[in-house]
Amino acid sequence: MWRFVSLAMCITIAGCSSQSTQQQTSTSKDLITSNTALYLRGDMTNWEARAEYRVQQVSSRLYTVKADLSEAGKTYHFKFADAQWLPAVNYGAAIDDATLTLDSPAPIRAYSCLDELTFTPEQAGRYEFVLDLRGRKPVAIVKLAQ
Repeated sequence: MWRFVSLAMCITIAGCSSQSTQQQTSTSKDLITSNTALYLRGDMTNWEARAEYRVQQVSSRLYTVKADLSEAGKTYHFKFADAQWLPAVNYGAAIDDATLTLDSPAPIRAYSCLDELTFTPEQAGRYEFVLDLRGRKPVAIVKLAQ
């Protein structure tokens, strides 16, 4: 159901971009302004933009948020997006759905209408979700929270 709603919103608001992935990747890092609130949105938040999952900027083009994942072995689907699901700040997998492993970066892109990221923790606990837009190719990383 959420995929249908997300797709409808992407098409209604601005459509899924027809730009190439390379163009999206190179321009997406400049789309987050100081007044843009990004959230970790996914299974752990019921896909809602909740205040406790608001992403914090830790340096230029580097963002992080911590989340408790209560079920070991469960695959959590997620994205980084604003509260309105605007396509320009809807970050998901760069190609199809991507599975992240602990401490290993996975390529992401803006204008990612349906391409989700997934992570399956080996143990329940607190994890840090990182959105790194500093390089030529943006990435997402999941780490154990400190």
